[in-house]
Amino acid sequence: MSHLRGFSHSRHVPSPVDAMSDDELQVLIMNIDRNKDLIGEMPEIDIMGSPQVFRLRPYALAAKYVWTDCRNEVYAMQLVHQHTTIPVPQVRRVLPDRAQKIGFWLIMDYIDGDCLLAVWPKLGWWRRLQIVCALRSYIQQLQRVPLPSQSIPGPFDGTGSPLPCLGGHFRESSGPFPTYSAMAAWHDEQNHRYQVLNYHGTYFWPYSKFDTSAPLVLCHFDLHMRNIMLDRNNQVWLIDWAFAGAYPPWFEYVPFGFWANAASPDRRSPRSFVRFIGFIVGGCASWYFNHYITEFDHRPMGFRHCIIDQDHFVKQGIDPKLYQPVDVARPSLPRMMAQRCLDIFYDTVLVVKGLVVG
Repeated sequence: MSHLRGFSHSRHVPSPVDAMSDDELQVLIMNIDRNKDLIGEMPEIDIMGSPQVFRLRPYALAAKYVWTDCRNEVYAMQLVHQHTTIPVPQVRRVLPDRAQKIGFWLIMDYIDGDCLLAVWPKLGWWRRLQIVCALRSYIQQLQRVPLPSQSIPGPFDGTGSPLPCLGGHFRESSGPFPTYSAMAAWHDEQNHRYQVLNYHGTYFWPYSKFDTSAPLVLCHFDLHMRNIMLDRNNQVWLIDWAFAGAYPPWFEYVPFGFWANAASPDRRSPRSFVRFIGFIVGGCASWYFNHYITEFDHRPMGFRHCIIDQDHFVKQGIDPKLYQPVDVARPSLPRMMAQRCLDIFYDTVLVVKGLVVG
């Protein structure tokens, strides 16, 4: 894994690292000053520890430490790099960690800038509007990227094998899911598990089936203001693709929504940004988050690990109509049509704006 394979870098930009050996890069890694070279630290927010990303001086390189196999992250970034105009750091090399003998170092281009969370309060309304329009465009581009498989959800690494889903409401890794319907069944099973464990003989906790009507698309699945960078030329970058994978398009709203509702006020996204999230992701993503994911995620995690008897209600002779879901978690048709019209209007305005500005 020391060198990258499988892609013809049509947008490859030469770098000094191209001529460096793995040993030379390992020396740079060993010389990292963990206090001086740490990138992206925000002590008031990093209550679980600082991000393990460091500057590799004297070059414009960054080294990100990952504990597990990072082929899915590298593959996703290369896929985005090849099929979109979205600015993402170019991965130059992947090296094993020689010090701890576990994990890997991703050697990438260093982005000279700040995360959006840090600079947002300093921006004027027009610059903010430009950024959210760029983000909307980026997500639309992601959704047009050809997937390695149109039917296998979750992260992918080019091998064709399904990988465990990470991030968002999965919390702990879940899967891997060989099919879209298998991932939907996992959601339904978690709801049913909660229903069984909370049944007291009089009330069945109702739930709706997971909606599989939308096709799988490429989602970053960890988009929030700390993973959006604004460089010194005011260009918007997307970083940290570790959770990227094939999901329904409304999944892109999930991390945005979680950060908007973070328990700690210091960690919440500013309300002036939150009001744009629905516009950025588009579609009825906010409805799915508020009416399905929020309820799904608020269930105690302990219930997901309890062993239940799958035919618990059957053994009690209870009519399946009483406890099985009767609908699918999906917005009403009028709401979907109204949102579609709104999206068309937004995109028309953005096209006109681009022609005028251009």
